[in-house]
Amino acid sequence: MSDRDKLILVSSNPNKGIEAERILGMPLLRVSIVLPEIQAAGVEEITRNKLEVARTKGYNRLIVEDVSLGFDELGNFPGPYVRWLLEAAGGKGLAAIAYALNNRAAKAECCVGYWDGTTVEIFCGLCEGEVLIEPRGEGNFGWDAWFQPRGSEKTFAEMTAEERTRSHIAARLIESSPHTSKPQTADPRYGRTESRGGRPRLNPLPNPSVETIENQ
Repeated sequence: MSDRDKLILVSSNPNKGIEAERILGMPLLRVSIVLPEIQAAGVEEITRNKLEVARTKGYNRLIVEDVSLGFDELGNFPGPYVRWLLEAAGGKGLAAIAYALNNRAAKAECCVGYWDGTTVEIFCGLCEGEVLIEPRGEGNFGWDAWFQPRGSEKTFAEMTAEERTRSHIAARLIESSPHTSKPQTADPRYGRTESRGGRPRLNPLPNPSVETIENQ
């Protein structure tokens, strides 16, 4: 199978590639492509735009994703712009905002776009919780150590691989698998999900090893 026909995860983060392959239970190819992020209020619109741009690169089967984290008291700010906040001020900047608020409730959202060569499918998940003042856990993703889902005693960064698989973000990757056909939802403790199509999880790979193509 040529690289163009493999299942492609478009991401510059190698940890996302490892996590996605483990969750989906199938090999994939992570391609590091710089995709423009339009200024939009919601992750679905951003994800759709990312997928449209990625499709122009000639790959037949693609996964792209975008995440958002916003405070209820601030009308979901920073929302999809949380990436820029973290790049500018790190997790401490997020914690500083939480410290200044009376209500630290927040919503984490993830949206995954899948292209199978003919059809576009979009899967979005929502997880309610709160942003902490002090980080907990060793995570490989930007704000995981600062966000604690409602009903959980752990932050995303403190969760085991199995617990993360039941989270809203993992569920979106599960549902984007092209080889399954039954709806799958996230663990109710961690949030609710919405999708336009859905599929169950596959058995995880015992030794994830994600191929990578950089700077395409």
